[in-house]
Amino acid sequence: MTHSQLAFLASSVNPVLLAAFVIFVMARIRDRTEVVTILSRTGIALVVTYLLAHINRWMHLWKYHGSFPSGHMTFYISVATSFFLLSRRSALVTVPIAFLYGWLIVFLNFHTWLDLWGAIFLSVPLTLLCHRTFRYRSGNYFK
Repeated sequence: MTHSQLAFLASSVNPVLLAAFVIFVMARIRDRTEVVTILSRTGIALVVTYLLAHINRWMHLWKYHGSFPSGHMTFYISVATSFFLLSRRSALVTVPIAFLYGWLIVFLNFHTWLDLWGAIFLSVPLTLLCHRTFRYRSGNYFK
């Protein structure tokens, strides 16, 4: 594959994962109010992690490492964590893809490994906080 094809692939991973998540939620959860709640909490988690992942780029807090943490991986891990809360088995797919995705964005020089670890340590706790702060009515999506 050419560099531009790999870059296109790297840019496609997050929208595809988000679409799969939305379809999964709508297919699995019967109560439409709960669907809206789950998608809203995921959206809040994405906005919060996006803002925190990009504040360094906007405010130049760490001048020598402007791409820390990876916005690409922050988005991916946030959606993957939301997926995991709905179905633990989703980790069988999302974790291996995370490794491949991480390797790809490092290979393409979008980010460094440090950027990826920063994204993981930012995304997982914030996404969990967004989901756990607002309980769903049935409460059974944590199974």
